[in-house]
Amino acid sequence: MALGKYIKINNEVVPNPTSFDYSLNPNENIFTSEAGTEMSNIVRLDRPSWTASFPCSSRYRDKFIGWCTSPSVTCKIDNGTEMTGRLRLGGAITLVEDSEYVGGTQGLWNVPVVFEGE
Repeated sequence: MALGKYIKINNEVVPNPTSFDYSLNPNENIFTSEAGTEMSNIVRLDRPSWTASFPCSSRYRDKFIGWCTSPSVTCKIDNGTEMTGRLRLGGAITLVEDSEYVGGTQGLWNVPVVFEGE
């Protein structure tokens, strides 16, 4: 079931995810006090992060793997603000049961990813 989330990664529209969760995380300044304890200051709650699971062809599976190994990607959700951050795999990439190897693809894959904004 597509959720109607239109996501672009590095200016490329990706397939609609079957699950999607978005949140804002705190930006913290962490420092060590004179006594040697770690202290943290929450500066603001505006560092975006999201998790999603994408059903996609082997071509997009390979693109997601490439994006997850790059140091930084740009992301835009529903034509909103462009975000820069790190994309990583959120679990095991699995082959969808009973998917077919047609049209030069190697079946339908489920790719879970996590985006953490800067």
